[in-house]
Amino acid sequence: MISRLLQSSLLRFGMVAVIGLGVDLGTAWTLSAKAGLPLTLSAFAGFACGAVMNYLMHEFWTFRDASSAVSVRRGVLYLVAVGVTLVARLAAVMALQPLFGAVGQGLVVLVGATAFSFVVNYIVSRHLVFARAGAAPVKAPHHD
Repeated sequence: MISRLLQSSLLRFGMVAVIGLGVDLGTAWTLSAKAGLPLTLSAFAGFACGAVMNYLMHEFWTFRDASSAVSVRRGVLYLVAVGVTLVARLAAVMALQPLFGAVGQGLVVLVGATAFSFVVNYIVSRHLVFARAGAAPVKAPHHD
């Protein structure tokens, strides 16, 4: 049953996003709290580590196929996808804030914008970054 669930690239994408967020925040916090780096520099390093980790997991797991390999082209496209995702999130915040921006509702705006940007990121990643012409996906082994 679990292996069937993991056949869904959307579910794998979500799992990678959560893991990437952990890498991002864990790296940023460690660099700031333990290594004494400024918070802005720590946040940048955490974001970069999380993005690299996400790219690699998407390449070799989420959207894996017979041609999966580290690719400068897909790496650059993934950075573009991250930028598009950021723009989508900010646009969603701007659109939702007048509707739900009352005092104490900021979290509703952020959660809604994050959900929207997640969908945008998935669509851009699947259909632009990791779209491979004529390549057949490699299915995970089925274990029951």
